[in-house]
Amino acid sequence: MSGPSPQHGGGGGLGRRAWIAASAMACLVPPSRAQTARHLTFLVPQPAGNPGDVFARKLQAPMQRALGQAIVVENLPGAGGSIGLQRMLNAPADGATVAVVSQTEPILTPLSLASARYRPEQMRMIGLLGRTSYVLAGRPDMPAKTHAQLLDLARQAGAAGRPLTFGHIGQGSMIHLMGAQWARLCGVPLVHVPYRGVPPLAQDLMGSQIDLSFVPLGGSVLGMLEAGHLRAFGSTAAQTPALLPQAAPLGQQSAALKGFEHTAWGALLLPRKTPEAAVLRLHQAFGAAMRDAEVQSFLRANGTEPQEPLPLDALDRFYAAEIQIHQALARTVGVLPE
Repeated sequence: MSGPSPQHGGGGGLGRRAWIAASAMACLVPPSRAQTARHLTFLVPQPAGNPGDVFARKLQAPMQRALGQAIVVENLPGAGGSIGLQRMLNAPADGATVAVVSQTEPILTPLSLASARYRPEQMRMIGLLGRTSYVLAGRPDMPAKTHAQLLDLARQAGAAGRPLTFGHIGQGSMIHLMGAQWARLCGVPLVHVPYRGVPPLAQDLMGSQIDLSFVPLGGSVLGMLEAGHLRAFGSTAAQTPALLPQAAPLGQQSAALKGFEHTAWGALLLPRKTPEAAVLRLHQAFGAAMRDAEVQSFLRANGTEPQEPLPLDALDRFYAAEIQIHQALARTVGVLPE
């Protein structure tokens, strides 16, 4: 029985049989788009320079090595990060588009923004970078130098009809919720001022355009705090941060703030309907990147304690618990109805 001869079979029977076997396997096991695409996309729903963007770019090289595939970082900010996440959810769920997020974009934004038409449960966490605490920071020329003095100043300003201004990165964002909770627990009024990201917020705070904000303890903000360009009144950590010893935990400075502990986390998300093989491939590559010594030292230098890579079932439990915790926080400060 004769058949078509392959063009590159080496001319012998073994070459022809190998070609037939390879052709059959190609028909039986079509490769996923994520494996055949020229590149993967790290979709960052934050502006360039924000923590998520910085971490995405640091993961880029080691994950490329682990995957043997190029990774492109694309920033798509706006609407509390919902534009970027909706783009990921609308793309084919094949592992070729990965979102690099904090808890704000997948969990908090849908609670306060009607146009965010997704639920956090539609996504799955495949990697957890670690946690970063926040610092309650004030403009450098603020008369108050301690947290107690800040509370006195805030109450006096409110009584005079000129409440202090507080910058955040969007209605319902983690920074907004922390500011609202701090003000409620301490009994002080604030005027909220939204920004499109942490960098412009920090610049205006440093330039005394606004009075206060909670800023992540890392990146360029850490340098501003260390140099005195921002005034630190305390941290949201359980213990005094080693990177900024002057930022004692707020929960230790005021009885009203006992238990006031918050951290930001960075994570990689995929649509929950992504096939398990694609999820596992990216999860394994993320684990390899997180064991890279340069990544570990970079995270620590930027105020993030690296997270030991977790198995997928542990990440599922962590993400489900975080959804509950942050929805409860949003409900407490009035973003989510009772």
